Formats: sequence, structure tokens, C-alpha cells
Amino acid sequence: QYDDAFSIFLSRRPLAEIVSGTAADTMPPLYYFLLHFWGLVSQELWWLRLLSVLLSLGCVVLLYLLVRRLASEEAALAAALLAAISPLQIYHAQDLRFFALTACAVIGYWYFFVRLWQGRERQSTVDWAGFILCGAVSLYAHNLAGFLLLPPFAFLLWRRAWKQVLRFAVGGGAVL
Repeated sequence: QYDDAFSIFLSRRPLAEIVSGTAADTMPPLYYFLLHFWGLVSQELWWLRLLSVLLSLGCVVLLYLLVRRLASEEAALAAALLAAISPLQIYHAQDLRFFALTACAVIGYWYFFVRLWQGRERQSTVDWAGFILCGAVSLYAHNLAGFLLLPPFAFLLWRRAWKQVLRFAVGGGAVL
């Protein structure tokens, strides 16, 4: 398919050309950088697709961790199962595009947000680093991912958690 061919073509270019080539794709370059380095091992199609498969598996694991933290073990298992058998998830797990990377990063961002929100008194540097890294990865993976980073801020505003709004605004600035 065209998208796969474009991703392969662009990822085989030098890094500077990938940056200029993403202007034709209108998406940020991170996925193509990852595919570029992933492709140094092999250019076989199965190997190139394996990157998206692994990222999609990461989505299932992160979704499990997120739902377990918010609800229960049973809910987390159900959510992970539904994500694992979702036709859309399976489709994008095979796709040589940035969708699995974006989903994995956004779910990771929400997961670390919940960890930080629930552990207000004992927020760890690792959680903040995960929050910032996942947010930045999502922004460099898809140009519309920024909209998916806004719901935690809306939640904090709704809860009128002004100190947390300020903390997460600083974290959001680090993401940017």
C-alpha cells in the first residue's frame, strides 16, 4: 500500500532528508527515525512491520496498567483483551505508519498522569520523566497528538486542583 511504501522510502533516507521529507507527509519525523534505525538490522518486510507489532503490544500492556490503576484487575484484563482483539488495533499493528507509536505514547502519557495524580504527596522523578517523555514522543509521532494530551488538564480544571494544574502546566511546558 502507498503509506507503507512511503514509510519505507522515507526511512531509508539520511536523517536530514527524513526531516525535509516529512513536509510531504505532514507528520513529524520520529516514527521515520525509529524505522530508519530499526531497518539497519534488516529491510525484510516482516522485520519492518515488527516495530509496529511491538509498539501495539506495548499499547495493550500500558492500557492494562492504566485500567488496573484506575479500576481493578478484572477491568484491566478485560480492557487489555478488548484492545488485543480490536480490528483497528490489529490493523495498525501491521501498518508501517506512526499510529501504534502515537497510541503507545499517549496511553503512556495518561498512565503517568494517573500515577502522578494518585500519588500527589510522593511524586517520583521517574513518573515525571515518563509523563514528559511520553508526551514529547506523541507530539513527535503525530501532529494531532497534542489534542490527546489535553484531557488530563481538563480533568484538573474540572476538579479545581489549582496546585496540580500549575505543576502539570510546568510538565506540559517540558513536553513542548
